[in-house]
Amino acid sequence: MKPAAPLDIAVVGWHSHDEMFDAIGADLRKAGHRIVRHADRAAFEAAAGPLAGIDVLLCVAVFPLTRAMFSVAPRLRAIVSAVTGIDGVDLAAATERTVVVANAQTDENIVGMAEATVLMILAALYDLDGAQERIRQGLWRPPQLKASQLRGKTVGLVGLGRIGRETARLLAPWGASLQYSARRDADLTGLPPMPRVDLDTLMRTSDVVVVLASLNPETRGLVGADRLRLMKKTAILVNMARGPIVDEAALAEALKSKAIAGAALDVFAVEPLPAESPLRGLPNTILTPHMIGHTIEAHHSLEVATRENLDLVLSGQPPRYVVNPAVLSAWTAKWGAKP
Repeated sequence: MKPAAPLDIAVVGWHSHDEMFDAIGADLRKAGHRIVRHADRAAFEAAAGPLAGIDVLLCVAVFPLTRAMFSVAPRLRAIVSAVTGIDGVDLAAATERTVVVANAQTDENIVGMAEATVLMILAALYDLDGAQERIRQGLWRPPQLKASQLRGKTVGLVGLGRIGRETARLLAPWGASLQYSARRDADLTGLPPMPRVDLDTLMRTSDVVVVLASLNPETRGLVGADRLRLMKKTAILVNMARGPIVDEAALAEALKSKAIAGAALDVFAVEPLPAESPLRGLPNTILTPHMIGHTIEAHHSLEVATRENLDLVLSGQPPRYVVNPAVLSAWTAKWGAKP
C-alpha cells in the first residue's frame, strides 16, 4: 500500500467490519497515508463535508453517497465497499465524476449466498421452523403434515446476477423447473435451461419466488401488494437480496391471511428488524438477521478482496472488482499511474 504520494483515506465504521477496518487502517497509516476514521454512518453524515479533501473512501457502501457529495469532493478517486452491496452509491454520478466504485463480490461470497438461498427454499418448503417448534413444545408429529418437496416445483428467480446464476446451478439437480425475470436476456452458459419471463408471469406461475435482484430505483418496492396477489396460495417467497424490494406490510398481510403459504426472509427494510414488525411471530415465516449466507470463508474473502482493491487503487491501477466499468478509461487517464 505505497503510492507515489500519501493519500487521505476516509474509513466509515460498520459493526461487522470494524476489526477488519482497524487492521487495514493501521496498515495504511504505516504506509504513510492519512486516515480519517468515522465511527459509523451517522458520524460520517454528521461531519462537515466528509468527502472534501478525501482521495479514497473505504466503507460498507449501503448508505447514501450522492451526487451532491461528489460535487464537493474533487479529489475523490475511489469508493471501496468491503461487501458486495453498493446500494447507497449514485453510480451515474460517480462515473461522471471519474470515481471508480469497487466492491467485494468474491467467489466465496457468491457461493455462500447461493447455498444459503437453497437452504432457505428447502427450510420453507419443509416447514423446518414449525417442525422444530413442535419439539420445543413437547409435541410429536401431527396428523396433517406440511412439508412439500422441491422436485417438480417451479422456482422463479427475480434477478439473475452472479448469486442468481450460482443458485440456478445448485438447483439444477433437484428436479425443479426454473424461470427468471430480468431486464435483459441472460447468458445461460453452464446453467439449466430456463425461460426469461416478465415479472407478473413469474409471480403468477412460480411455486417458489426468490428475490435476488440488486436494490436500485427500479427495484425498490418491486414486489408490492399487487404482485403478491398474483402468487399461488401454495407458493412461498424467499428474499435474500434487499428488504426494500419487497413491501413488508403487504407481505405480512398476505402471510396472515394465508394468501400465500409462507416466506423466508434474510433481509428487511429496516435492520435490525424492529420489535414491532408485523413479520414477527408469523408461524409460516422464517426470519434470519441478514447473516444466513455470511460464512467464515466469505468473510475472510471480503478482507482479501478489499485489501486487493485498495492496493490496486493506491498504486494507480483499477481495482479488481469494479462496479462501474464504464469509468475505467477516464479514470486511468485521470488517476492512473504515470509511466
